[in-house]
Amino acid sequence: MLRVGTKQRFAKTTLSFFGKRTKMGSSAAGVAAQEPPVLFNVNDKARVVTLNRPAKLNALNTQMCTLMFQTLNEYSKSDSANLIIIKSSNFPRSLCAGGDVASVAMDNLAGEAKRSVEFFTSEYSLNYQLATFNKPTISIMDGITMGGGVGVSIHSPFRIATENTKWAMPEMDIGFFPDVGTTFALPRVLTLANLHGQMSLYLCLTGDVLSGEDAYMLGLASHYVSHENLKELEVRLSEIDAPDVVELNDANTGPSALYDMIDRSIKEFGQPRFPPNYKFRFSDAQLSVIEKCFDIKKLTSVEDLIASLEAFYNGSAESKTFANEVKDRLMTKSLSSMGVALRLLQENSKDHVESAIRRDLFTAANMCYNFEGLCEFSEATKHKLVDKSRTPYPWKLDKPLTSSQVTSLTSIKPSITANLWPNNVNVTWKDYPFHLNYQLPTEKLIEQHIKKSEGNGKLDLANFQNSLLNVNPNTKDKLGMKMILDNIIRRKCTEVDKAIRWVE
Repeated sequence: MLRVGTKQRFAKTTLSFFGKRTKMGSSAAGVAAQEPPVLFNVNDKARVVTLNRPAKLNALNTQMCTLMFQTLNEYSKSDSANLIIIKSSNFPRSLCAGGDVASVAMDNLAGEAKRSVEFFTSEYSLNYQLATFNKPTISIMDGITMGGGVGVSIHSPFRIATENTKWAMPEMDIGFFPDVGTTFALPRVLTLANLHGQMSLYLCLTGDVLSGEDAYMLGLASHYVSHENLKELEVRLSEIDAPDVVELNDANTGPSALYDMIDRSIKEFGQPRFPPNYKFRFSDAQLSVIEKCFDIKKLTSVEDLIASLEAFYNGSAESKTFANEVKDRLMTKSLSSMGVALRLLQENSKDHVESAIRRDLFTAANMCYNFEGLCEFSEATKHKLVDKSRTPYPWKLDKPLTSSQVTSLTSIKPSITANLWPNNVNVTWKDYPFHLNYQLPTEKLIEQHIKKSEGNGKLDLANFQNSLLNVNPNTKDKLGMKMILDNIIRRKCTEVDKAIRWVE
């Protein structure tokens, strides 16, 4: 709902790159050209990080990532900062369109790969910091959220999509790879057709652009809020007082209590329903193709994937058509990059977050130097983003990489110096501690719930949804809950002797 009548009580201040604070008043528009590329505002109990490079759709560079990393380090130590809001001055056009890979490519081609590695070090250090941050972070994806924009949002437990969101990981088109920790995140948060990382691999390879509604349904966003409610939501979030932590294991006073308060506050402003014409992007027939062909536990190579798409047939004409269309699309993309994406998903879906993002850094560094000529990242990026060619890049590496070549691209080289910066928290984990508490449930969670109940035979279709509500009270009234449960029941379950059973 739209809250009215709430006044913001604290003046905004902005921290420049050199640490000077200046009041933001009515003259701000006149000095916009002098503003730093990231603004840091103190809004009562919240700290607001605003990406402010609108001419480049907030494409990240080394200065922006360094500034955010350093300031977030200070916020992590502040007792007066309860939460962090990440947003854009360029809404609703973009949160962030990615990293400034056009500049990276030109540096690489000019023999300045070291400068490129410095950029990726700053960006991935920021991603790792956000993934393990010791305070709640809320990312507002109001507009284009791609590549590096996914990196500054996907690791937040609260990821807000709007009707303007356009989410994608389009790296295959420029010969790069799905970086910024997405190969760690997607296997853990995606809700549908992802028990074996299938939807993760599909989105990484195809670069499909998702609407805000679809991003929310798939778990890429935890909440769906209308653009017009965002300003009032920010005021509400800034007023949240952290509960006194008396006992860490007490749900009412421990760390999760603050996260629950934030969740409830966002829900106050969330949309009660989707737009009238909304239809989930993927049909059951299409999901069956994704589940069958993109299984990262079974695939050993890109050749296996292409062969699986070519051979796919389950009696459905729609499925066969979709499989052929996806195969044709993939054949226009970098075979080298697809092999790297598959390997990173296989490794990072099992690894802890620090190791996963460090592996991203090694891979990016290897692609920038390209000592072995195993990728065409710089050339393809120049073709698409600098020369602005409308035609696909003519890939010269027209065969998939061997397993050993993929290993070489994703491993550290003694000749390359690259490592993540230490931050004030410096912890790691294999699963996000809060993400799944506040987004729509994943198939894995529902599968576990059903299998746990199979022994007693009491879980029938009529009572299935009610029983699931007891698993996580935070999600029982979420928008799209019935839609996602109906989808999973229809595709993955059957009823035997009036008891619901999971179909393997």
